[in-house]
Amino acid sequence: RLRDNKLNLQGIGSSPAWRKLIEKRNVAAGFNLTLQDDPYLPTDTTPFYPKNVPVIAFFTGSHEEYHRPADKPDTLNYEGLERVAQFARGLVSDLASGPERPAYAKVEKRDGGGGREQLRAYLGTIPDYAQEVVGVKLSGTRGGSPAEKAGLKAGDIIVEFAGQKIANIYDYTYAMDAVKIGQPVKVIVLRAGKRVELIATPETRK
Repeated sequence: RLRDNKLNLQGIGSSPAWRKLIEKRNVAAGFNLTLQDDPYLPTDTTPFYPKNVPVIAFFTGSHEEYHRPADKPDTLNYEGLERVAQFARGLVSDLASGPERPAYAKVEKRDGGGGREQLRAYLGTIPDYAQEVVGVKLSGTRGGSPAEKAGLKAGDIIVEFAGQKIANIYDYTYAMDAVKIGQPVKVIVLRAGKRVELIATPETRK
């Protein structure tokens, strides 16, 4: 669901070859790119990286219907889908015709741990993976979710959750894994540069 011509490429730090190839292909594609080095973000390509395979993931951003039944065909941006596919095809073509495989680069995994499959409590935040900030920036919250009820909004940056400092998505998933369903927790966010304290009560996913 490409919006505002913004395309996020994840895992760029996994190979020194990526940036040059991407810059070459984007001359014609003309995307507003965000390049993220982190190869450990929760996406389909991630399992390949620990096997010494460079990875790259194409992401157009989270939204309220992301990975939910409401994400139906009529909500998709088909023109954007074709543009992204052609961009990816160009990169694959360059790799296939290149003299050698892209070199693997080791990126240290940040502390935190805890993947999506480990989460039990549900808050309903929608992280904005396209923005690299200290904390976890939100692109929104799911309708009727504990996050929405608590007053969390798009643009908020979560910097503290349940007494834990939050510097990145790993800190956040780790902190979420430690909270209990039905037990209110304090959430501190940066909103327009100011610290705002909110109370959220995690629920079970419905």
